[in-house]
Amino acid sequence: MNSRIFVPLYSLTLLLSAALLFSVQPMFSKMILPLLGGTPQVWNTAMLFFQICLLGGYAYAHITSTYLHPRLQAGLHIALLLLFSLVLPFANPAQWSPPADNDPTLWQLGLMATTVGGPFFILAASAPLIQRWFTFTHHKDAENPYFLYGASNLGSISALLAYPIIIEPLLNMSGQSISWAYGYYGLIALMVASALLVWKNFKPLAKTPSSHGKISWKQKGQWIFLAFIPSSLMLGVTTFITTDIAAVPLFWVLPLALYVGTFIIAFARKPLINEQLATSIFTLLIIGLIVLRISFGGLSLSPGGLIAMHLVTFFFAALVCHTALVKSKPDASHLTSFYLYMSFGGALGGFFNAIIAPQFFIIPIEYSLVLILAVFVRTLHERPSITNATLSQWIMVFKTKGLKLLVSTPSLCVIFMLIGFLIYFGIPQKQLYYGAIGMIAASLFIMRANRLLFTALVSIILCILPLGFNWGHGSFEKMLHQDRSFFGVIKVIDMAENERILLHGTTNHGAQALDEKYRLKKLSYYSESSPISDVFALYDKKGGKQSIAVLGLGVGVTACYAKPQRHFDFFEIDPQIVSIAENKDFFTFLSDCGSPYDVILGDGRLKIAEKPDNTYDIVLADAFSSDNVPVHLLTEEAILIYMSKLKKDGTVIMNISNRYLDLEPMLAKTAEKLGLIFLANIDNGGKIEGTNLKYYASHWVIFTDSKSVEKTLIAQGWKPGLLKDGIEGWSDQYSNIFSVLGNTSGQKRMTDLKKAEETP
Repeated sequence: MNSRIFVPLYSLTLLLSAALLFSVQPMFSKMILPLLGGTPQVWNTAMLFFQICLLGGYAYAHITSTYLHPRLQAGLHIALLLLFSLVLPFANPAQWSPPADNDPTLWQLGLMATTVGGPFFILAASAPLIQRWFTFTHHKDAENPYFLYGASNLGSISALLAYPIIIEPLLNMSGQSISWAYGYYGLIALMVASALLVWKNFKPLAKTPSSHGKISWKQKGQWIFLAFIPSSLMLGVTTFITTDIAAVPLFWVLPLALYVGTFIIAFARKPLINEQLATSIFTLLIIGLIVLRISFGGLSLSPGGLIAMHLVTFFFAALVCHTALVKSKPDASHLTSFYLYMSFGGALGGFFNAIIAPQFFIIPIEYSLVLILAVFVRTLHERPSITNATLSQWIMVFKTKGLKLLVSTPSLCVIFMLIGFLIYFGIPQKQLYYGAIGMIAASLFIMRANRLLFTALVSIILCILPLGFNWGHGSFEKMLHQDRSFFGVIKVIDMAENERILLHGTTNHGAQALDEKYRLKKLSYYSESSPISDVFALYDKKGGKQSIAVLGLGVGVTACYAKPQRHFDFFEIDPQIVSIAENKDFFTFLSDCGSPYDVILGDGRLKIAEKPDNTYDIVLADAFSSDNVPVHLLTEEAILIYMSKLKKDGTVIMNISNRYLDLEPMLAKTAEKLGLIFLANIDNGGKIEGTNLKYYASHWVIFTDSKSVEKTLIAQGWKPGLLKDGIEGWSDQYSNIFSVLGNTSGQKRMTDLKKAEETP
């Protein structure tokens, strides 16, 4: 048979297999969001699962390659592909629901194992298996099959980029699942063709001197270490950029696409970016991040610019590690072993970020710690090999290079004095402030040539000032409480403005005045000037018993919209929030505002669905995690659930205050489709007169079918929702984050409000 068919067929098989493998990751992660809520940890846990499955697939490929003849291995693989096709198309089991009072990590892993686990496992084995089969052909490149990994990575990155740009906007979840199943059936056909080539054209692998020897554990350890760093960094940077934007696949797949892209470059026969250039760029980016970090906002980028800088830094950090990994790869006889240990390192990275870090690091320091390891990798080729160096060699290198310079470099003392001054005292004069930062940056730049010294400096700085952790320089007074869970980092802080705030990530989720005079004054988004006060004022005029559902507890300030015979049901997914809001040593709204209330632990949408219809007068949804939008709380299905729980003349009200996403037109379109009245209003924030206590600009919308509610609120300044051409409402089956980027509706309403206030 003509050997020219081998490369196209095997490349196409690898490309399709990788495309299926990497498209199912954002697809199924999005599919389970309605069950778990919007939190980056959903993605981190999903990535851990996929990395474990990848490890399992590579282990299967290695074991079957070791103990089975290639022809028998091919037959087994086809049989397993057919077996796992029985679970297609994917869907969430109707009987599964997450635990309300426990960490749902293990529950999520179990759900994914029973749904996508089988197909993902068998697809994960395709890359090493196909490359292994290629070594048994008559092709001239059979002894060096690693170039085929480029086709696999091309399929991976194509799927990742296509998902948010093409797949997500054009197909709903059912369409995505069915299309994926068809792709899987097509892969079976290609696998059968690839297996036939193995059966008909089998050629024993030529023996080489290295193929007889065993791989040392030091070498295996290096592969694991170099694979661990990019994997962990990918999840760390993902958490960093999604905490304040949205838990949606668009922002999940960008770091993953960059991660795969570094494999494409590193495994290429002629890499586009060589090791020296990648190391130089990475060094400069690290210096830039440190300068931004120690400036405490004195030097800053736009949110988009900051995200871009972290992503580019991650890209070059991963490229440095993967380039070093590829340089150490073995010959083809040890191919499956190489991929097995590489995947083990990747799985360790996922385990570290998804399981270890949330349990043991109260602050999200893992991103900085692993970035330090990436800086350390820069030193690998300037000292004895990591695989061969003895302890005495390590000590000698440190004595001759590291210790000597640590003692003899006067600028070290200056650097740490300046950093300490910036952290604890600040410098009011701008010239001195920027001069100090400039000296630190210049010192780091000069020291970059000494790899060990530079690594030590970066390590100390990033341990003192970890990336992604806000010390609150300036108005920060006292940290009362800090903890971390599946749902993020929670902090209770006393501020210089004489108020206590609850921070979820970096966003204020409630505030209370420390001055006894203003202690029960509603602040943040719930002030007396906030549009939400209009809604409660309307229902204050109505008599009888009232029930209010609140999705998202925060500090419990909503309980201060008290009225005789009014009861509040707070739905809260995070047990930490409940314990903080009910702790009188932190906040006293729940204890002192006099409103009877119940807390229902669990996802707000799932739990309110269990309540009888016609239960509530108001359903208030304000359950964002940081500025992170739980998409499943905003869909058509969610709105229908809320509306079904309302009494006659009831109202659904949502806080959509947001820095990045334009949610009003999307929700207005949903209301139009459902035939509901939809109104919106905004206020521009301000201060309580005579104090520094702030309340924030807030953007609220309502859904109702009551004409009387509509008439009253319009008289108070509420306006019909803004619609936009091309914007569709979201559903559990469809959402498109691209369509709502940039909060133009909120900006327009704010501009109109300011003009109205300036008009005599």
